[in-house]
Amino acid sequence: MSIRASIASWTLIFGVLLVSLVWLPFTNVSIVPMSLIGPFAAGAACAMLAGYYRIYRAESKLADGLDCMGQVMAFMIAGVLLSYLASTLNFPEQDAAFYALDRSLGLDWLAYLKAVDARPWLGTILGLAYASILPQIIILVIVLAFSGRGEAARVMVLAMMLAALISIAISAVLPAVAMFVHLGLTPADYPNLNPGAAFVHVADIKALRSGAPFLVDLSRTEGIITFPSYHAAIALLMLLAGWAHPWLRWPFLVLNLLMIASTPIDGGHYFVDVFAGLAIALLCHVAARRFLAASSVKPATRPAEISPVLAGSQPG
Repeated sequence: MSIRASIASWTLIFGVLLVSLVWLPFTNVSIVPMSLIGPFAAGAACAMLAGYYRIYRAESKLADGLDCMGQVMAFMIAGVLLSYLASTLNFPEQDAAFYALDRSLGLDWLAYLKAVDARPWLGTILGLAYASILPQIIILVIVLAFSGRGEAARVMVLAMMLAALISIAISAVLPAVAMFVHLGLTPADYPNLNPGAAFVHVADIKALRSGAPFLVDLSRTEGIITFPSYHAAIALLMLLAGWAHPWLRWPFLVLNLLMIASTPIDGGHYFVDVFAGLAIALLCHVAARRFLAASSVKPATRPAEISPVLAGSQPG
């Protein structure tokens, strides 16, 4: 991994953490200290091990894997904290607007829910795909790094971080609770399904927006971003990363298409959430590739700096 690229990624992570810690005293949120320190320290330890294996052991594949995993662990904690703090801004909820936008596009969420509920086997498959996000990230980082495709892993991780920051910023200004709550649904309305994130995030959102003191254990947080769908964004980024490896290409294509299809129900997302998440993912993927490509380019050596030995060894 380019050392410059690694430094830039870790600078971004520490910047997000710093912003969150400076913002924290001005909100109603407090955190369980070890729920922040523990995972972040584990991520930093992976980064230090990566540096050791890169510099002293010349094991670049192991270094790539360790550094990417460290970035994932550290950013997940810093990013979740930032998303919780952003929710305290308490902008008006936009559920009605998102639902109306879905309908204006001819998309009927309730019809989709009923269609999947009528096919419990499909609901089970979609639910498993929705819950596969962390195992997928681990598999992708390990396989890509150790197969010499560390660049693809780096692009995925950096794009995930960029997509998270954009999603947090947008959701702070355009917050929403999610479709199940907006339509007032209960489990009786979908007896054959058990959506993974239909209501689990609602208590945290309401508490954050209430202004009352709220203690956050970062090891037990929920995804509280509705628009845009970060789950859909990650699914596309994992699909693109998996495409770089011939063994992962087709399994990860199918799995992540299923994850995208599961997002409206298992995540309670509006269809426009999904579309926005996919668009952000694509933009961040392109930005990450360009940044990493630029960071890996070495400055051209000026003629005067070329040693006579090297000059004599050049083909004539």
